[in-house]
Amino acid sequence: MIGEMAAVLLLLVAAAFLFVRERLNDSSVPKARSLLLPGAPKTVMAIWAHPDDEITSAGTLAAMTAEGAQVVLIYLTRGEAARDTGYGRDQLAEVRRLEAQAAGTALGTHAVEVFEWPDGGLATADGEAVKAVLRERIAHWNPSVLISFDEHVGYYGHPDHVAAGRWARELAQEQNSVRRLYQATLPKALIKLALKLVAAFRNNYPADPASGLPDPTLAVPIAGFATPKRRLLDVHLSQAKVIADVQPGYDKLPAWLYYRLFDREYFALAVSK
Repeated sequence: MIGEMAAVLLLLVAAAFLFVRERLNDSSVPKARSLLLPGAPKTVMAIWAHPDDEITSAGTLAAMTAEGAQVVLIYLTRGEAARDTGYGRDQLAEVRRLEAQAAGTALGTHAVEVFEWPDGGLATADGEAVKAVLRERIAHWNPSVLISFDEHVGYYGHPDHVAAGRWARELAQEQNSVRRLYQATLPKALIKLALKLVAAFRNNYPADPASGLPDPTLAVPIAGFATPKRRLLDVHLSQAKVIADVQPGYDKLPAWLYYRLFDREYFALAVSK
C-alpha cells in the first residue's frame, strides 16, 4: 500500500513538473540540436558586451564545442563598471578578464578575446572603430555563424547589449563568410516570468511588448549540457549577485533538475544567406 502511494505521488510530481515546464516554454518553436550549418565551416563567433553575457547561450555553446565546432568568444568590454563587487574598477577589469578566460575553458571554446572599450560606454563608442576590429577578427577566424544580442532591447534593455547586437547584425550582413546571425532571445512565457522575478528585466525591459525581444525562431535543448552551464555560473564569482538575479533559484536545485525545467535556449534567426 505504501509503495503504491509513493508511486502515485511520484507520478503526480512528475506530471506537475512537466506541466510547469510546458507552461514556461514555447513548444511551437522548432528545436535544433545546434546552430551549426551542414556543409559550412564549423566555426562560431559569439559577440558579447561583457564577460558573463555568454550565460544566455552557454548550453548551446557547449553543445557546439562537443560537436567539434571551433567557438570563439568575443567580449567588447572587461565589465569594469559592475557595482557591488568589492573591487575597484581597475582590479575588477582584470578579475573579469580572467573570469572570461575561465568561461571559455568551462565551455570548451577555442579562443577568448577581451577588448577594452568602456563598460557602460558602448552606446557612445566609435562604432566604425569597433566594427573595424571585429571585421579583422572575423577575417581571422572565418566564422560561418555569429551569435549576439538583438539590436533593439539587448535581451533586457542594457544599452551596451543593444550596441553589440547592432554591430553584430551590420557585420553579419556585410561579411560574406558569415552565413547566419542568431540573436539570444526568450519566449513570451519566460519574459513574463523574468519580469516578475528578475530585477534586471523589471528595471530595464520596455513596457511596450512590441519594443521587446524578437520572437524566437528555434530552440536548442540544453538538458544534456547542464553540468557545463552550471559550472559556468560559478566561474563568474565577481558577478554572483547578478547571476542570482538572472538565474533565479539556480543554486537551490541540482543542475540536472534546474536545466530540465529551463531546458531550452532560444534564438531568433536575424540574418540568413
